[in-house]
Amino acid sequence: MRFLAAVLVTGGLTLAAPLPSAAAETAVPLVVGVRGTVAELPAAAVATGTQAGAITVDVPRGRVTEVAEELRSDPAVAYVEPDHVAHAAAITPNDPSYATQWGLARGRVDAAWGVTRGSSSVTVAVVDTGVKKLPDLAARVLPGHDFVNDDADATDDDGHGTMAAGVIAGTANNRIGIAGICWTCKILPVKVLGKGGSGSYSDIAAGIRYAADRGADIINLSLGGDADSRLLRDAVAYAAGKGSLVIAAAGNAGSSAAHYPAAIPSVLAVGASTAADTRYSWSNHGASWVDIAAPGCNPAQNLAGAVVDFCGTSSATPFVAGVAALLASTRPAPDPARIRQALTVSAAKLTGGWLAATSGRVDAAAALNSSAILAVDTAEPVVAFRSPAASATVRGYVTVGVAASDDTGIAKVQMLAGGRLLGTDTAAPFAFRWASAGVNGTTALQLRAFDRAGNVTVANRTVWADNSGPAVTVTAVGRTGARATISVRATDPAGVAGLRLIVNGRVVRGVPGAASSFAVGVTKTVRVQVEATDRLGNARRTPARTWAP
Repeated sequence: MRFLAAVLVTGGLTLAAPLPSAAAETAVPLVVGVRGTVAELPAAAVATGTQAGAITVDVPRGRVTEVAEELRSDPAVAYVEPDHVAHAAAITPNDPSYATQWGLARGRVDAAWGVTRGSSSVTVAVVDTGVKKLPDLAARVLPGHDFVNDDADATDDDGHGTMAAGVIAGTANNRIGIAGICWTCKILPVKVLGKGGSGSYSDIAAGIRYAADRGADIINLSLGGDADSRLLRDAVAYAAGKGSLVIAAAGNAGSSAAHYPAAIPSVLAVGASTAADTRYSWSNHGASWVDIAAPGCNPAQNLAGAVVDFCGTSSATPFVAGVAALLASTRPAPDPARIRQALTVSAAKLTGGWLAATSGRVDAAAALNSSAILAVDTAEPVVAFRSPAASATVRGYVTVGVAASDDTGIAKVQMLAGGRLLGTDTAAPFAFRWASAGVNGTTALQLRAFDRAGNVTVANRTVWADNSGPAVTVTAVGRTGARATISVRATDPAGVAGLRLIVNGRVVRGVPGAASSFAVGVTKTVRVQVEATDRLGNARRTPARTWAP
């Protein structure tokens, strides 16, 4: 980031758990470690599963502390802990230059993508040299404004703004260029710096106000100057009042001197960290005004579309802006104060005292899981059965399809059959394979979806399990010389598909329907059975009958 003084420039217990009542919809899962046999669970705890040395229980959200203390008082209980949630492994996009984007793994953006990859409802304003609509960006670049030339064409003639936009929102997993942090968010280009990277405070202040008026959730300022300014402070205050989070570069002079607008208290000031989590020597620093650090060298596409190293606090700033956009994509949407809190409090601590002690290097996955984000989520997830259909008749292995969604992400889905927990799925598309063999009659199925904040919703469905063959009865037998006859009738709740005559272990004849008579030649000893098959494929045979010549 080059700079001038007067202008801004760039740079062992077995329990059969009943189906939970409606109260279980707000349950919290706990894991109870056991040393032996727990005589009795607290009345408020509903067991949902067992494994070696532990059981899982659901407890009403308002009684977690009380029940946990009661459990811990039992000598047979070794420990009580939340049933923690794990998330899918880090996402690896197929963009050609992804392997060189070390900052994404260091800032755990790849892990955060397992929760959200952004939202098209989130807009990030790039107040800079403009943005060129490269293929990696074009579909999501909004109409903007050029305050340098005072027109509506915010096309970049320098490259700096385009690279910042790419770090924030380059389309990922499209086999082109790099992977941006927020895959689906919109970019609002606001040109306030001319070719060469210089611009006046007045244009930048106007650009900030313009972005705020157009609903920008995040305003990225990869620029700065040494002089404080009431004009800039007023523009930043205006943007904050409109609900925008303003993020700005701390500067590249390797100095502790305040840099503006980053040093304005309501602005999130970004310093640049290395792959080893140290400060780049050229990054400005100061525990009193630098709020957070981010990887300071990130590959980005220049105006020609070539991927080049984009280094400086001008690069670290859009990295933080991209993570902020991921946080803004969660629902209920957090306000700017919560996004800022989530970013700073969850950041990985750094040594050296070169930025605020309460912050560190941005950690996207931790920020998404911070209480600042999750505490605002009281909305329950949505869950429903895709299959089997309500009241369906099923047998054998049954595929249970699940539709589950939540604005902040589904942490896990559980399936219960007949009150027993059968499995847990932690990655979409959610599905289960239920081995229903041995189950007959009406069976209650339940799905339980948990979001990342612990909110839970259940869906119930009743099916008819039929894993038994038809009742088949021999109604008559007879023999005349070398000819024997056998008549049978079969019944089954699902309906009888047909009968088959089996002689000496081989099927010799089949007929549709539930009743028939069969003739058998007795020129040698024959062993005869009739097999009935229902419409689901279950089969049952009559006892064997033997005739000799």
